Amino acid sequence: MTLTGAETRTAMIEIVPDLLFDPEKITEAYQQVVDRVPVTDPANPDHRLRRLGLTHRAGADDPWHDAGNGQFNQTTGEKNFEEAEFSFFNEELTDTYFHEIYRSLPFQIGRMRLVALHPSEIYHMHTDASRVAHMAIKTNEDCRLLLRRGETYHVPTDGRIHILNTLLHHSAYNAGGDTRIHLTMTIVE
Repeated sequence: MTLTGAETRTAMIEIVPDLLFDPEKITEAYQQVVDRVPVTDPANPDHRLRRLGLTHRAGADDPWHDAGNGQFNQTTGEKNFEEAEFSFFNEELTDTYFHEIYRSLPFQIGRMRLVALHPSEIYHMHTDASRVAHMAIKTNEDCRLLLRRGETYHVPTDGRIHILNTLLHHSAYNAGGDTRIHLTMTIVE
């Protein structure tokens, strides 16, 4: 399904046509990343895997976590960065399947991240400045994106890129018993 104009602004989901990746290779690439990420906080070693960046900005002090922050300051509303600044793929991951995905994308992205959503976790209702493409790595049927207008959507582990219209007010929640892991790619628009 390809949408244009007003449809893109109001539709919840678009699946990128003619692009299919191997879910087993995606899972294998995720494990490669987990094995390589350094522990920077020994008191909280799992924190290293939260919003883990595969892309980063030039000169980033911590390429693994440079993409982990929101684009806007939650207090002031000021923009922290431009999405297009995240144009560098982590050099330590160029031998992974994620790099192949990155190079195959038919659109420009900024932040490419591995995002964990733990059981019983929910994000506050918000909008993003750009649409966000998702690929599920690990999920359950009770992990959903929720639009303020009441629609929900589950991203399956099908190897497809699901572009979610995060320009609309939305949230995400995990009502299941296992952590959800998504590869997210913020589209530069």
